[in-house]
Amino acid sequence: MAVIRTILGDIEPSALGATNSHDHLIRVGGGEVLVDDDHNLNSVDKAVEEATYFVKAGGGAVIDMCPIYMGRDMDKLLEVNRRVPDLNIVAATGFHKGSLYMEQTFHWISKYSVEEIAGLIVADIEEGIDRYDYAGPIVDRSTARAGVIKAATGYGMITDFEKKQLEACAIAAIRTGASINTHTTTGTMGLEQARMLIGFGVNPEKIAIGHIQRNNDPWYHKKITELGCYVEYDGTYRIKYLPDSSRIMLIREMCDAGYQDRILLGTDSGKRSYQKAWGSGTGIDYDLTITGPRMTEEGFDPSVFEDLMVNNPARFFQLDR
Repeated sequence: MAVIRTILGDIEPSALGATNSHDHLIRVGGGEVLVDDDHNLNSVDKAVEEATYFVKAGGGAVIDMCPIYMGRDMDKLLEVNRRVPDLNIVAATGFHKGSLYMEQTFHWISKYSVEEIAGLIVADIEEGIDRYDYAGPIVDRSTARAGVIKAATGYGMITDFEKKQLEACAIAAIRTGASINTHTTTGTMGLEQARMLIGFGVNPEKIAIGHIQRNNDPWYHKKITELGCYVEYDGTYRIKYLPDSSRIMLIREMCDAGYQDRILLGTDSGKRSYQKAWGSGTGIDYDLTITGPRMTEEGFDPSVFEDLMVNNPARFFQLDR
C-alpha cells in the first residue's frame, strides 16, 4: 500500500494537500550554514510563523529537504509540526553536494562502504532520523521518519564522492520505495543525475530533478521527462538568476509538450532572507499567493496548477511499501 511518510506518521496520498515540494523550515548547522549564516534557520518560533503563512494560503504540505549532516534537528521540526498541526511535513534523508561536506577525505562518507551508507539512509526511513544527524558516534533515533531521499551534485560535474552518495541513495530508494528528489547546482548535471540513478536501478518515476529551472532550456528538461522522471521548478522570486516569467514559460512549454504530470513546484526558501518570518518580502507561500494567481491571469487552465501543487506531489512522494 502506498503512503506518504510525514514526521508525525504515515498518511494517505490524498491527504497531502497543496505541496511545496522543496523547502526548509529548520536548519541548525552543517556546511551551508558554515558557508553563509543566512542559511541558519534555527528558530522554532520563526518556522512556526512561516509555516502558518503557508497553511493560511491553502497549503497542506512542506517537503523539508535538509539531508544528512546538514543541520537536521528533528526535535525542533517535530515541535513546529505540533504547533502547526494542519501542516504535513515530510523530512529528507540522503545527501547534499560534496563540496558542503568539509574535509571529504576524513568524512565517514569516504570511509564507509556504499552498502553501509545505504543502510543509514534506510534506517532514517524505516526506524527514525538520528537526533544527532549522524554527526556521531552515538545514534539516537527520533520518532520522526524520513519520507524522501535527497541526492546532489556540484556545478558541471559529478565527483567520485558524489557518485558514491548517489549509488547509496539509489540502493536505499529501491529497498524502501522512497522517491529521490535531487539538488542540481545552477541546473547542471540534471540529465546526468537521472541517467545515473536509472542506471543504478531506480524507477524513473521515483526521480525528480531539482532546481532545474535555473537551466532555462526546455529541450534539456524534455530529455529528463522523456526518461519518465519529474522536473522540479523551485527557487521562486530569484531575480538575481532569472525573472519568474522564465519559470512560467517553462511550465507552459512543458505542459504543451505533454508533461503536465511530470512537474513539481517548490520555493526553496532556505535562507532567512527568503522567508517572511525573518523579514523577507516573500516566503514559502509564494506559489500559492503569487504563482497560482499569475497562472490564472496568464490563461492557464486551473487543472495545471492543481496538478503541479496537489496531484503530482501526491503521486511522486508516495512511499511504495
